[in-house]
Amino acid sequence: MPDNLDQLLQLIDDGNWHPIGDVAPKLGWDFTRTRQIVLFLSEHGLVAYRSSDQAVKIDSDLLNLIKKV
Repeated sequence: MPDNLDQLLQLIDDGNWHPIGDVAPKLGWDFTRTRQIVLFLSEHGLVAYRSSDQAVKIDSDLLNLIKKV
């Protein structure tokens, strides 16, 4: 699972919004599981979730931290 979380963050590390329906197949997860994980990460401030179109993007503070490491 950590590898997949890394993959998720890498998929969205450009700071743009990404529909969960596009991200899920790339991770080998189904839509529901991906959405649940995104919601969890959103609740903890690691990603932003936009419910209107079910899209995710990396949190700008986390993105800045990742780019520094």
